[in-house]
This record gives sequence, C-alpha cells and structure tokens, in this order.
Amino acid sequence: MLLRAFCKINLDLRILGRRDDGYHELRTVLQTVDWADEIRIDLAEKFQFSAVAAPSGEDNLVVRAVRAFESLTGIQVRARIELTKHVPSGAGLGGGSADAAVTWMGLEKLYHRVVPKAKTLGALGKLGSDVPFFMSGGRALGLGRGDQITELEDGTPSGCVVVYPGFSIETAAAYSWLTGIGKTPTINGFCAQSVSAEWEDEPRNDFESVVFARRPQLSEIKEGLLKAGAKRAALSGSGSAVFGIFGSEEEAVRVLPRLSVHGQAKAARLLSRDEYHRSIWGVAKR
Repeated sequence: MLLRAFCKINLDLRILGRRDDGYHELRTVLQTVDWADEIRIDLAEKFQFSAVAAPSGEDNLVVRAVRAFESLTGIQVRARIELTKHVPSGAGLGGGSADAAVTWMGLEKLYHRVVPKAKTLGALGKLGSDVPFFMSGGRALGLGRGDQITELEDGTPSGCVVVYPGFSIETAAAYSWLTGIGKTPTINGFCAQSVSAEWEDEPRNDFESVVFARRPQLSEIKEGLLKAGAKRAALSGSGSAVFGIFGSEEEAVRVLPRLSVHGQAKAARLLSRDEYHRSIWGVAKR
C-alpha cells in the first residue's frame, strides 16, 4: 500500500503557561494541508525500514510507531516500510508526527486490527504532541501539550502558501526562548465551543515574538505573504515555515513566483477532515 502523510499548519497557537511536568500548556488550532510525505508498506519476512531524505534509524518516528504498535497489539510486524520525505523537518509542519500516525493506520489495515481509540491516542501521544491530531485531520483544537484533540468544523475552502526558508528551528530551543511564563494558569471552564470566534477574530502565534527576533528573515517572509495578498500570514508551530491564507487556490498558485525568493514556496490547499482521510490511501505502483 502507498500512503500519504499530510502535514499541518497552526492557525492559532497560544502558550498558556509552564506545567509542573516541564511541558507547556497550549491552546492551538491545527489544520491539515495537502503537502505530504509518502509511505509505502509491503509484506516481508521481517521488519525493514528505509528512508529517502530522512534518518532511517530507530529514532525515526515511523520506526517508533511500529514498535508502539507491536507493544500494544502483540503483533510482530513483518513488513518493508519505505518513507520518502517531501515535507521539511524542523519547520513546524508536523511532518514526522504525520508519518507516525499514518504508519499506524497502515499497520491497522495491513493486520486487520483496529486498536481502541483511547489506547491508540495514548500510545501515539507518547511519540509526540502532534501525533494524535493526525488520526483526526481536518481542523481541530489541541489542548494540554497539544495532544488533547477536539475536532472542529471545517473552514471554507481557501488557498494556502507555505514558505520554508531552508533552515530548521528546534522546538526545544524555541520554548527556551520564551520568558516570563510562570506556572500553568487556571483554564477551568474553557470549552471547545468557545474557541471559534476568538481565534478567528484575533489569531496569533505566541512563538512569533521570540522566533522573529532571532530569525528576522521569517518576519520578512510574513510581510511578503501579506503584500502578495494573503488575508493573514503566520508562523506555523515554532517555525521555521511561514504560511499565508489566500482567497482561492488559483490566487495562491499565482503568487508562488514572487514568494520563491524567500525559499521553498508550496501552494497547499486546506484539507477538510473527509478529504484528508480519503486522500491518505493511494495505490502502490509496481
């Protein structure tokens, strides 16, 4: 089978405070877009993994997802998995997390074994904060470390341009740049239903102030997207990718040449939840 692991952008990202366990409490709105890695899975006598443009060791999230699946189900995976990276790493797009979640989906289908949702999300949440989101896709609210997912209604179709500047930003480093944040504030009473109007009226990414100060070219990319006609532009996650939302797919494609001076510019549609799940499954060419 051939699977596509679509990445995400953060339409809104707010750092609410530092938790007692050392992580930060987040509130973010995640959205899948149609920029994807490719994962091919074939039956084999034993587990084999290879990767193009990515590390192929045990630390790769695909391998870690396989090990988690084996541990939870008791199934010894006998398959050859080939990962071809297209989504840049360290860009705040969740490419590795998407790879892990989609690999899990592929293994469930390969072995006709559907793991209960709570156990799946628990296992995937240990691999990374973004991984559980990619089991849902579309648009969703992320709370906690970003791993507590509530599905939101899909937005209206629109075009998107994602610009990767050619360098990555380590998430741990970006968090270390945040200052003046105390312990987690009380957020009792917050509910998913209240998020829509607030983030759409005044969307923001709390990483921008500290990341732009250290990487001013990212601020220039944001301004370039806005000058090109984006309705809004923002850093995705902790960076380094910056995205812009345009009124249509055609408009997004039209402005690519003027944005390519900043790095790799990709026109990427926002994927609804249904389209996301339909588009994951491809046909492997022999």
